[in-house]
Amino acid sequence: MLLTDIAVEHTVVSKKDGVRQTFLLHPFTDTQRDSLGKFELVRDVSQPGFKDVKRSTFVSFHQLAELYAKGLLDEFGFSVRMCPAKGTYPAKLPAKKILPTSIKPGSSFDLAVQKVDIAKPATRELRTALLRTNVQI
Repeated sequence: MLLTDIAVEHTVVSKKDGVRQTFLLHPFTDTQRDSLGKFELVRDVSQPGFKDVKRSTFVSFHQLAELYAKGLLDEFGFSVRMCPAKGTYPAKLPAKKILPTSIKPGSSFDLAVQKVDIAKPATRELRTALLRTNVQI
């Protein structure tokens, strides 16, 4: 399922012939068993003495809205795995930052973000998911 309430434009330049293609990308839910129906968050993790790595975790629609409402996506440098609505993407699907301007005002996702009570602590499931990316809230 695509979350079309969020749209980010992305341009890819072919290494072979220099042709530029622009795609309108949306977050999408995974189709694998353990993460079925969840969105993938990706974060660069660097630790002294270790090679920098990318860590990812999967969150539900409401958890994504909560992270966005609390500003945690930006604070911890999370990106969301995206795919195009039409056509095929020529490489590995990119992870992109979601800016407030990327969310359609009045959409179901925008309303879900507005309904989040930011004074409440995060749920145990959300905290556990974020631990996979070395984030403790």
